[in-house]
Amino acid sequence: MAAALGAVLAATFAFDASDIEALQPEAKGKSVLALNTTSGGEAELLIYGPIGDYFWGEGVTAASVVEQLAGTTASVINVRINSDGGVVTDGLAIYNALKQHPATINVTVDGVAASIASLIAMAGSSRRMHENTMLMLHGPQGGGWGFAGDLRERADQIDVYGRQMLVTYSGRAKNPADIETMLTDRKDHWLTAAEALALGLISEVIPDVQPEPADSVAAAALLSYVSAISGTEGAVHALLRKHIQATTTASAFASLREVHQRAVVAHLEETSMKQQCQLIMAQAGTAPAAPALAAPVSPASATPAPPVAAAPVVAAPLAPGATVEQVMAAISARNTAIRTVFAGFREVSGVQALEAECLADAAITEDVARGKLLAKLAAGGQPLAGNFSSSITDVVPEEDNLRRAQVNALLARAGVLTGAEAETARNGNPFTHTTLMALAERSLIQAGVNTRGMDREQMARRVLAVQTTSDFPVLLENVLHRVLVGAYNLQQFTWTRFCATGTLSDYRPHSRYHLSSFSDLKPVNEAGEYENGVLGDGEAETIKGARKGRILQITPEVLVNDDLGAFVRITTALGQAAGRTIEKDVYDVLKQNDGLGPVMKDGNTLFHASHGNITAGAAVSVDSFDAMRQLMALQMDPGGNDYLDISLSRFLGTVAMHGRATLVNNSEYNPDVTGRFQVNNTSRATFSDIITSPRLGTGKGWYGFADPNVEPVIEVAFLNGVQTPVLEQETNFRTDGLSWKVVHKYGVGAVGWRGAAYNPGE
Repeated sequence: MAAALGAVLAATFAFDASDIEALQPEAKGKSVLALNTTSGGEAELLIYGPIGDYFWGEGVTAASVVEQLAGTTASVINVRINSDGGVVTDGLAIYNALKQHPATINVTVDGVAASIASLIAMAGSSRRMHENTMLMLHGPQGGGWGFAGDLRERADQIDVYGRQMLVTYSGRAKNPADIETMLTDRKDHWLTAAEALALGLISEVIPDVQPEPADSVAAAALLSYVSAISGTEGAVHALLRKHIQATTTASAFASLREVHQRAVVAHLEETSMKQQCQLIMAQAGTAPAAPALAAPVSPASATPAPPVAAAPVVAAPLAPGATVEQVMAAISARNTAIRTVFAGFREVSGVQALEAECLADAAITEDVARGKLLAKLAAGGQPLAGNFSSSITDVVPEEDNLRRAQVNALLARAGVLTGAEAETARNGNPFTHTTLMALAERSLIQAGVNTRGMDREQMARRVLAVQTTSDFPVLLENVLHRVLVGAYNLQQFTWTRFCATGTLSDYRPHSRYHLSSFSDLKPVNEAGEYENGVLGDGEAETIKGARKGRILQITPEVLVNDDLGAFVRITTALGQAAGRTIEKDVYDVLKQNDGLGPVMKDGNTLFHASHGNITAGAAVSVDSFDAMRQLMALQMDPGGNDYLDISLSRFLGTVAMHGRATLVNNSEYNPDVTGRFQVNNTSRATFSDIITSPRLGTGKGWYGFADPNVEPVIEVAFLNGVQTPVLEQETNFRTDGLSWKVVHKYGVGAVGWRGAAYNPGE
């Protein structure tokens, strides 16, 4: 005990000066270490939580960071930190690992980089802090165990750590003397982003910038400004023009009606945006590509000019001398009031369009908007005396219903839906005989793209382009997901019959504990006192998740040729491959070390004499079944306090053993006894399931497993509990088309050895 306590006290910490001993494990929370590859050859490394492994096994260790960095070839690594600090040695090693990596390292402080975590932040070529984050510096801290001389030596060692930390900070600081003071005055120095920048510890402060408004918000604001500007002059007019210029974006402009687009363009001053808006109108067929002067015509040949839309008028004339603030406040109040009127009814069909119409017309007041809304609701209402039952129904947007019909039609055409399910999908479905190309063109038109003059290949490339706003990629993804999951679920798995299923929160190693039993109850003595009991030491194994996947690509040729079966076949194959991959991984675990399984935490293989889970070699028989049953029943808990009395439940062997194992397990009489007298089968129904697999090869060895819900041995754990493969759309710049990553996130590992036994056969 003294040695263990000394090891903990001897660890040097650079941590927030909280009372660590007073904190429970759950109070610290679990750390996060994740390396995710992004587009463009960049990777993102998250370092969230304590540094080092002295914090209930949940810290970010140097070894784990080095392992993550070794697996990436990204040219840029963006490191994000949120940590209170931790063990100095781990922090120094993490800093050096980042500095030595050939990639460009960019560091961002997401929350706090305190103590040794602030030193890790110095590894970045660029070091950024959000405006509201903190950096904390102080000298290293530590304890010791031993005689007075031992403690003095420990203090000298901590001073050495402090000097080494100063070397790192000084490489960034404008005045190293300031940092030396912070590391030696026995105080915590909390720095804001601005203070850290002034000291030279970081290179940039990230301002707290509000996100750009959504297109619907920007469009509504544009309509309000355009409506209000009519009749204004001077400073008010100039300010409204400035707001129109600042609010106009290509996507917001494209969502407006033609009359409102013309009004916006009339007030744009910046040349490039004005030309971009004119191009949008020209592509939609609502405006000429470039303005032209009208040529004089004779009265005889003159034709009536199309009516010019009148500029919108304000609800009430501006009061003479109204200030800019008064005008803007009136616009804001009027828009807020109208939105409040419509707030509870936007799910009703047509109400959102009516709201946008009311916001666009400055002549409509709150009362007028309310009247229009009531008329709209009344037009779609039922007679009050029609019936006396009431119900609450979720209103599904019409576009969602149409997309669902399109998905069902494609699945029925591809043969994914069959029988009554396919008949239901086709019944009354307007897209039953619609080709992929026709669906693609419909999506383009709905997205505002003028398809007139486009041939089939041009439409196919446009609808699959990464910058398209059409919903065709969503339609394809819905179909592919249904096919992928359906093919995966149709796979015949054997691992689910003898393996446990678990959940992982990230890709770090996760512990699986086997607790010891409590010591036996003791008699109460004559004084009525109870003796203290002891919970024996437990055991822990680890399991780690990983990402596995392949790329699925849809090219324009698939649409042009209406080759629906092409990507359905590929997707089906990928779904089946995802199921096979887990199955192979499970058996690969068992086949390690010539069928004895992986090496466990105690340094021995899963099946080992010291584990008491290998029987004498014998063929499948009544006697060998009984020998394995006895062996497993004699297993004891980790503390050796009591027998676990585990029962055999699953037989696992080669394909050639299936018949013999079934016969021995199910026969009423011993099949190995011949003669006139029959002998009862003492091993009848030893196993509830006979499992065989070709992945075990043709060897002679066979296994027995307990129920995985009672005593798990092999576990298949899925990230966040998602047990099916998923689709992740990715940008494809190499070819014209859409690509999806078919990704399965899981891990397979041995988590115990008491619930399994191995017979090497004869």
